Amino acid sequence: MPTRAEQVANIIERRSSYLPKKIATVEKELQARASALYNLETHREALLQENTNLPVLEYLKAINFSDIQERIASELVVLSKLRSRFSRNTLNIGVMGLMGQGKSTLLKSLSGLSDREIPAYEGSACTAVRSVVCNQEGSVEVRVVLHSEKTFLEEVILPYYKSLKLKPEPRTLDEFARTSLLAKMPVGATDEAVYQHLRSEYFQNLEKYRHLIVPGIEPQQKIVPVEQVAEYVRQERNTQGELITFKHLAVREVNIFCPFNNSDVGKIALVDIPGLGDSKLGDETVMLETLGTAVDVVLFITRPDPQRYQWRKVDTELYDIAAQELNNLAGRAFMVINHSQRTDNINACKALKDTLQMQVVSCEIADCSNPDDANQVFNRILNYLAEHILEIDEKYARQSQERLMKIQQDIDVIIQSARKVFSGTDSDLSRVIDDTYDDLFGTDRDGWWREITIAFQDLRLEFAKRCQSPSHSLESTIEKVYQDCKEKAGILTANNPEDEINKQIQASNPMKAYGDYRDLLRTLLSDRFSNLDEGLKESTEEVKVRIAEILITSGKLGILPNSLEGSEFIKAFRELLEQEHSDLKRLQQGFQILDSFELSYSGLIEPQIYQYLVSLSNIQLANDESQDTTLKVGPNTTADLILSALEIDYNRTVARIKAALEELLYQPSIAAYARIEKFIDNIIYHKEAQKDWKKFLRRVRAKVWAEEIGKLEQEQQRQQDWLNRVKRLEEVNRVETIQFST
Repeated sequence: MPTRAEQVANIIERRSSYLPKKIATVEKELQARASALYNLETHREALLQENTNLPVLEYLKAINFSDIQERIASELVVLSKLRSRFSRNTLNIGVMGLMGQGKSTLLKSLSGLSDREIPAYEGSACTAVRSVVCNQEGSVEVRVVLHSEKTFLEEVILPYYKSLKLKPEPRTLDEFARTSLLAKMPVGATDEAVYQHLRSEYFQNLEKYRHLIVPGIEPQQKIVPVEQVAEYVRQERNTQGELITFKHLAVREVNIFCPFNNSDVGKIALVDIPGLGDSKLGDETVMLETLGTAVDVVLFITRPDPQRYQWRKVDTELYDIAAQELNNLAGRAFMVINHSQRTDNINACKALKDTLQMQVVSCEIADCSNPDDANQVFNRILNYLAEHILEIDEKYARQSQERLMKIQQDIDVIIQSARKVFSGTDSDLSRVIDDTYDDLFGTDRDGWWREITIAFQDLRLEFAKRCQSPSHSLESTIEKVYQDCKEKAGILTANNPEDEINKQIQASNPMKAYGDYRDLLRTLLSDRFSNLDEGLKESTEEVKVRIAEILITSGKLGILPNSLEGSEFIKAFRELLEQEHSDLKRLQQGFQILDSFELSYSGLIEPQIYQYLVSLSNIQLANDESQDTTLKVGPNTTADLILSALEIDYNRTVARIKAALEELLYQPSIAAYARIEKFIDNIIYHKEAQKDWKKFLRRVRAKVWAEEIGKLEQEQQRQQDWLNRVKRLEEVNRVETIQFST
C-alpha cells in the first residue's frame, strides 16, 4: 500500500498532468467568445440607432444578451483559480483565524520552526504578512517576496484611498510621499481607525521601508538567513501602540522551506493567512486571493476565553468570507478549538464544540502548542486530503464544465436569434444594387451614359464653331504685348536717348553703338513676345476646365478629394485611372491625351517671331531680302541718325511680328477642337469606351450615386458586418473547445 506521501504525490501528478493546459485552452476559448459577443452586441447597439426597418428593429431587440458576459467573466475567474490550484506542486492547507488565536503556534508545532521564523507573542498580531511553509528535506530556506512599486500601490495603498474616498490617488511612491495626510481624518472619510492605520504606519514610516520596495512592475524574491526572517514578518509596537518594526510593510509574502516533524507528509504546504481585526485593509483581499488559488483545505483556529465562551458573529463572518472563495467549504473545512493549558479553557472548548453550527469535515479540541496534539489533527487532515481532495476538485471542475456547457448553449440561442435579424428584408441586396446601377448608368436613350454623351457632343459642336473665330485669349495677349512693345521700347523710350547713344559712340564707335542697340532691341522683343505663352495656356486650360465641368456635373464624378477643378482635376483623374484602374486602357488613353494637351510658345509662336527678329541682328544672311539696311553707319554717323534708324528698325519689326501673329489667332481654337475631338473619340465613341465607363462607375458607384446606391451599399455592408460577427461567434462557440473535464 502506498505511503501517504506517495498518495499526495500521485494526486499532484494527476492534477498537473493535463488539467492546467486544458483549462488554459478553455480560458482562451472563453475569452474568444466574450470578444465575439462584445463585437456582436456593440454592432447590435449601432444598428438599433441607424436602422428604421421595424421588423429588423424587433429582431434586434429580441436578442437576449442578458447576463451572458457576467457569467463568462465569473467562469474565467473560476477557471483561473482552478488552473492555479491544479498547477501547484504541493497540496496546501490554509490556516485561518482571528489574531491571537494560535495560528502561529500551530504552524510551529507542525513544521518544527521556531519564533525566529514564525514569531508568536501574547496579546498582539505578530505575523504581519502571508507565509507559506513548505515541507522540504534539508536545511531551512527562507525566500522573502518584496513588493514592487506597482503591487505596493495597487494591493496596499490604493484600497485605503478607495475605502476612505481620498483624492487624488497616488500613481507613484513619490506622489504618495508628497501626499498631505493630516492628523485629523478628512471630511468624508468614515473610518477613523482605517485612516490612522494608513497615515501613522504606511505614510509616516515610508522612508523607513521604502528602500525595500522594488522599482517597476514585478515583485522580487530574496533569500534571507533564517535568523533574519523575523525582521521581515514580525510587527512590534511600543507601549503607546506605535510601530517599532517596519520591514514587514514592504513584504508581500514569505516562503519557508523546511522538513516537517511528521515524516510521512509529502508535498504539503501550510499557508498562514493573515488575521483580521487590526484595521489593515489588505487582509481580506489577501485572504480571498489565497483561499481561491493557494489552498486546498482550510483549518480554522479559535481559542475561547475561559470566562466568556460562545461562537461570535466574527467567527461566522470569517467562515462566510472563506465560503465566498473556496468551493464546497463544508467538504474542505476543519475546525481546531485551541485548548490553552495556561488559561485552562477546556470547558469553554467543549462548549464551543457542542454548539458548533458551521459545517466542517471535523472539529477537534487540541493544544496547538503541543506538537503531539497538533500532529494528530494534521494526520487526520492529511488522510482526508489523500482520500478525498481529488474527488472534491473533480466535482468542482465538473460543475464549472456544466456551467460552461450552459453558456455554450445560451450562445447558440443568441446565434439563432441573430441570424433572423435581416430575414424580413430583401436579402439579395446585391441584386437590387446591380439593378439600380444598370438603370442609373443607362443606355443611349437614357441615364448617365446618354447625359454624358449629349454633354460632350454639345461641347464638340461649340468648339467646332469656334474654329471660325480667332482665339480671344491669344488675341488679347498679343494686343497687350504690342502695347508693352510700344510703351517700353528700351533706348527708344529712354528720357534722353540721344545723350545715351552719344556716350556709347564715345565709348566705342558709331558702328558698334548701332549694332549693340539693335541687339538690345531684339532681345527686348524676344522677352516681350515670350509672354504670349500665357495666352496659349489660357486656351488649353479652358479646354480642361470645360471637360472637367462636364465630368463633375453631368458625369457626377466630383469624387476626388480636395474639390479639384480644371487641369488639376484632369491630372488627378488620369492618375486615379493609372494607379487604381489599370485595366481600363481606353479611358486611360483618353485622359492621357487630354492631360498632355499643351500649346507651347516655343512650338507655335517662336518660329514666327524669330524670322523677323533676325532683321535686328547684325548678321547679314545671304540673299535675305527681308533684311533692309536702314542706315549705313560710318565714322561720322551722329547719335540722332542712329536713334532714327533704331526707331525705324524697331517699329518695322514689331509691325511684321504682329501681322504674322494675327495669322495664328485661329490656331488655338483649331488645336482645342482637334484635341476635344480626339478625347471624345477615345472616351465616348470608341467601341471599348462604354464598357470601360461601366466598369469604372461600378467600382465607384457608391460615391457617384450616394443617395441611390451609397445607402444601399451601406445597408449591405451593415448586414454583411452583422453576419460576419454572427459567423465569428458561431466559429468560436464550438462545444469541443470548452471541454476540459472528463
